[in-house]
Amino acid sequence: MTIFLKFLHLVDNGARKLHSKECKESSAVIFRFDRFQADDTDFRLIADGVPVSLEPKALRLLLYLIQNRGRLVRKQELLDAVWAEAAVSESALTRCVGLLRKTLDDDSREPRFIETVPTAGYRFIAQVDITASAEPTVIQSLAPSTPGPRPQTSPRPRSLFLLAAILVAGLAFLVIAWPRATRARSAPIRSLAVLPLDNLSGDPSQEYFADGMTDELITELARIPNLRVVSRTSVMADKGSRRPLPDIARQLDVDAIVEGSIVRSGDRIRITAQLIDARTDRHLWAQSFEGPTSDVLSLQDSVAQQIANQARLVIALPAPRAPVNPTAHDAYLRGRYFFNKQDFVHSIEYFHQAVSLDPTYASAYAGYASALDAATAYDLGTPEQLMPEALAAAQRAIQLDPQNGEAYTEFGSIQTIYSWDWSAAEQNLLRGISLNPNDSIAEFKYATYLEAIDNPHEAVVHMRRALQLDPLSFLINRRLGVALYYDRQYDAALAQLQRAAEMERSTGTVEHYLSLTYEQKGDRDQALQHDLFAWHERQPPLDSAALLNLSRQHEWLPYWRARNLLLIASPRDCNVYEIGLDDVRVNELDQAFDSFQHAIDKHCFDMAFLRVIPLLDPIRHDPRYAALLTRMHQ
Repeated sequence: MTIFLKFLHLVDNGARKLHSKECKESSAVIFRFDRFQADDTDFRLIADGVPVSLEPKALRLLLYLIQNRGRLVRKQELLDAVWAEAAVSESALTRCVGLLRKTLDDDSREPRFIETVPTAGYRFIAQVDITASAEPTVIQSLAPSTPGPRPQTSPRPRSLFLLAAILVAGLAFLVIAWPRATRARSAPIRSLAVLPLDNLSGDPSQEYFADGMTDELITELARIPNLRVVSRTSVMADKGSRRPLPDIARQLDVDAIVEGSIVRSGDRIRITAQLIDARTDRHLWAQSFEGPTSDVLSLQDSVAQQIANQARLVIALPAPRAPVNPTAHDAYLRGRYFFNKQDFVHSIEYFHQAVSLDPTYASAYAGYASALDAATAYDLGTPEQLMPEALAAAQRAIQLDPQNGEAYTEFGSIQTIYSWDWSAAEQNLLRGISLNPNDSIAEFKYATYLEAIDNPHEAVVHMRRALQLDPLSFLINRRLGVALYYDRQYDAALAQLQRAAEMERSTGTVEHYLSLTYEQKGDRDQALQHDLFAWHERQPPLDSAALLNLSRQHEWLPYWRARNLLLIASPRDCNVYEIGLDDVRVNELDQAFDSFQHAIDKHCFDMAFLRVIPLLDPIRHDPRYAALLTRMHQ
């Protein structure tokens, strides 16, 4: 039907000189708010089911404000959009806003629909539900026409010939283009990826800013229901590659691509974005957004809102966000940049700087908590040193912003692996997923919780969901292999871990889990070989000459005894957990349980998985095992 309408549009343009009539194709969208319905298809406003009489300019102004809802629309932008064909003063705009207020019964002092920003412009603030109409229609120009008698002259033969030619060309266009256009319209956008924003500042040191803004745009779009948004790790893999967009889309399994650029000059930011249907390589929309650095969060909301509109998706109008301290926001982006590079020392430094500059910055507290948590996992500090501060930061983030999904996810993660508060962890992790349904890390950390409570099968389900959201992430690919190992799917675990090993040069953690998996399959030679690979990549490195000789001689028990002696000599606190596992292997159970007690004292990460580790299956009947669980509140 759309092709047919375009054909009619061509015919109408061809007949313009004959009839002096301007036609326009509508965008086929209905906006519903409160008791009103603004229909840009039939170009009318309806209140309680009854059409409302409203000047065309006022209605055009209302539709433009609704389409840019939540964003401050400057006066000049409104004048350009609504009165593009005429030179008018701001008084015309003020008069139309007054008409809208009267029609909508809106009070400028306590607005429900149109907020006035003194000296600047207007913002539409009401919640809007979007409905795509069944079919677009051809409507008359928004400019009012002057009624008058129709001329009675007969059409000239040349004009009729022109109309006939247009009709023939239009019919040919319909025959050729109809099937392809019908297929295109029948495939709505259900998934997309945001490619890294190009840094147009000309300053390579501003790369962190472009990457950080890409992350924040992904986060905003990820909140849209019924839309799968690929996580940042996978899209960053294509940074600077310039591969064809259809190739990228196929690899990421998405319908559409968002690409764009960003430039910061002084205290101004300009974001340019475009939406591309990757299935047809068609550009669906492009727009630029500009504002002060203090209004950067509103700019991000505006970009996300417009992308949702173009994809015909309903997105809840975000609550107005307070201006952010530009210096604090810059420190936050630097913290995020270093976090993604796994430089947690600098990440912690910048996140701490952000919360110091702005003690009300919830996202900075959530990032700070995540960086402290990650630093613990990478042995940059003990759990007892870092986790209490991480816990406090996550709690503070939730207090400041109860809608911050990352804060709930991090809070639940710390409760899982540090404080072992399982019921509270579940509530917070599920809350994090509900707020950020496209967050692969939220799925990852909920899967970790499920493993901790001995539900490995369900953990695999959530790790597969995480992989769907972030298919090129080494971390996600590796952890799916671990989840399969915990679920006793050993062949599938080996295949997945090998897939992860192909993605990174340093694969010590992969080799560790490959060793554990081969051990459960009874292949001791492979288990020793992969454990040696993992041992070589330890930080700090430990002497492996003796272990190499024992592995070559296929000496199973002597290998683990020698390994234990090296671990005991190492200064790393949480080696006590691994020492306990080696004691189980050589059947020194008294020493094993003593080591596990020390690991509980130190809140070692791996103790959270005591119930699910296959290696401990032989000792689950021992009363001392039950005592460990009781001590950990399990």
